Amino acid sequence: MVFAMQEQLPREYEIKKFDLPEMTHREMKQLLKDRLLCRVTFHDEPYPYVLPMEYYFTGDTMYFHFTTTGKKMDLMVRDPNVTVEVDWYNDNLTDYKSVILKGRLVPVENRTEYNIISVAMSSAVREKAGIKSFLNIPWGKKGIDYLAASNIPLKLYKLDVKEMSGKKAH
Repeated sequence: MVFAMQEQLPREYEIKKFDLPEMTHREMKQLLKDRLLCRVTFHDEPYPYVLPMEYYFTGDTMYFHFTTTGKKMDLMVRDPNVTVEVDWYNDNLTDYKSVILKGRLVPVENRTEYNIISVAMSSAVREKAGIKSFLNIPWGKKGIDYLAASNIPLKLYKLDVKEMSGKKAH
C-alpha cells in the first residue's frame, strides 16, 4: 500500500539517490593519523557489539591495546574480523569525514614492534584530547598509562585491513 501511494506522488517528490564524495587514500590516512578515538564492531548475536576505543595509526597500520579479559576478548577469540569506524565533523555538520576499515585483528608478537608501538601510542594518547575529554578525568586516573601501571594485562593488536573506504561532505 505504501508503494502504491508513492507511485502516485508528483515527480518533484520522488526520492533522489545521493552519495557523499569518496575520500582519497591520502585523506583517509590523514584522518586516521589525526584522530584518537574509533568505534570497533565485533560480531555478536543477536546484535553487533560496538566499543569506542583509542587507537594508534602509523604508516598503514592501526594498533589497539586490549585488556586480556572481557566481552571483546571473548568475541575476538571467536571471530577476529571487525569493522572500525573513525570520523570527524565540525560543530554544525557542514563538514564531515568518515573512514570505515574492515579487517582482522592480529596480535603483535614481535617484541621490538610491540615495545616501539606501545611507547609511541602512550605518547600520542597523552598529546591528544582523546577519551579524557569525554570522561573529564585526568590521565593519572585512566587511559593506557593507568592500565599499564595498574598491572592489568594488556595485549597489543593490529588491524590487518582487507577493505578501507572513506566519505566526506563539505
